[in-house]
Amino acid sequence: MTSLSDRNIHAPLSGYLREATQQEHDAVNHAVMSGGMFTDATGYRAFVLLQYLFHRDISPLYDNQDLAHIVPDLAARNRFRQVSADMADLGVALPASGAPPGITDPSTAIGWLYVAEGSKLGANFLIKLAGKMGFNENSGARHLAPDPMGRGPSWAAFRKAMDNAQLDPERCLQGARDSYARVKSYIPVLKHPADTVPSGPAHHGTHAHHTDASGGSGRTVKWY
Repeated sequence: MTSLSDRNIHAPLSGYLREATQQEHDAVNHAVMSGGMFTDATGYRAFVLLQYLFHRDISPLYDNQDLAHIVPDLAARNRFRQVSADMADLGVALPASGAPPGITDPSTAIGWLYVAEGSKLGANFLIKLAGKMGFNENSGARHLAPDPMGRGPSWAAFRKAMDNAQLDPERCLQGARDSYARVKSYIPVLKHPADTVPSGPAHHGTHAHHTDASGGSGRTVKWY
């Protein structure tokens, strides 16, 4: 695992975080994609609930004025409204309120946002899987749609903003790791979706034939 002392001081912060959090990234990716969340509509509802829980945690960060000085279009990047609409589309009951993460400084916050913003890249493939179940950017998979400027340009702009800011790399790294850990901590709650997720309308394919999460291609699919 990369340590702070190993960091190339000339490397951009975003690149450092990518390398230093690879283990956490892979662990969350495996937990999500091995959990059957893209095999049928019931699994997909569990995925949307997972996304709701995570984006509920980080939604206040997108409205933080100190962070907006680092990422000027931050408020427009927030996907909580879209994932909330997806919950309604799918008939998923809103969960009880939970304790928000204790994020107290900009560097830690940017670490959390690094994970959230990076997840929009993998959403390009996930929205195609969701489409096979009848969901799209207008219903059920709104939060997987790209930002208006496009996935690549949006991610590049975010990386540039964080790389140019005077942030504490150690706090950023801890924030990113805490973000991954938060997502992973929610997954056991989704193991029994019938207890927390209504079956929803039959026309969305609740009892659809199970398909490979790779879309039948045998490819490794990343949830982000």
